[in-house]
Amino acid sequence: MTVISVAGPEPEVQAALEEMRTLAAALETADAHATASFSHADTAKGRRLRLERRGGRLRIAGSALLASAATVLVAPVAGEVSIEELAALEAVPFRAAILQGWLRSLEEGAEVRPLPIHSLGSERVAVLGRFDLLVASREDLLAESPDPREQLRSLRRAVGNGPALVVTDGADGLWLDAEASTRHLPVPRSVAAASTVGAGDILAAFLATGDSATTLEHRAADAMRIVAEILEERRA
Repeated sequence: MTVISVAGPEPEVQAALEEMRTLAAALETADAHATASFSHADTAKGRRLRLERRGGRLRIAGSALLASAATVLVAPVAGEVSIEELAALEAVPFRAAILQGWLRSLEEGAEVRPLPIHSLGSERVAVLGRFDLLVASREDLLAESPDPREQLRSLRRAVGNGPALVVTDGADGLWLDAEASTRHLPVPRSVAAASTVGAGDILAAFLATGDSATTLEHRAADAMRIVAEILEERRA
């Protein structure tokens, strides 16, 4: 089960939902009282986001899919998943979260800025510390440090020893803190001139749902290979 927020003009949202229906065994949808909306521009320094409209909250508790879910990946884009909704996932065997949507400034009409880890708040950190996997990008954690290794250390200090941690670093691969060690994994190959929108979400989904009989390091290597293949399809 993946809990995501889909934002954008109504026709685009409906198209995204239709695509998800072709990919998912089951799909539940619910309207928030407002839709999060971003504008973005790709620059030499990376993608710059501007929050046009802050969205409402998403509900997870009460979902019919929770009873049968073996894995849940929570992927907020603008802090729309509350602490209470996260706590509703306690019984799910494997829980993963992408931290991006909680580490963004949410001032409407302003450029999005990365927030320090302490902005998550002690209650949310305590709940996320009981998850199995947490994923963030180097851009998400720039308020901590520009160095992904220090970012990993900061995140580990905040959430404790429970979850495995991944910091993605674009074309430089990812950093993994799991099983009592820290490792850097390079990308299998570089793919140029392709949109990377959603690449981090795809990576996290394959990390969370990969073969549990293999190590997280092997799942990460497989996930990066799959992401590279998807980017190559986009370029084609």
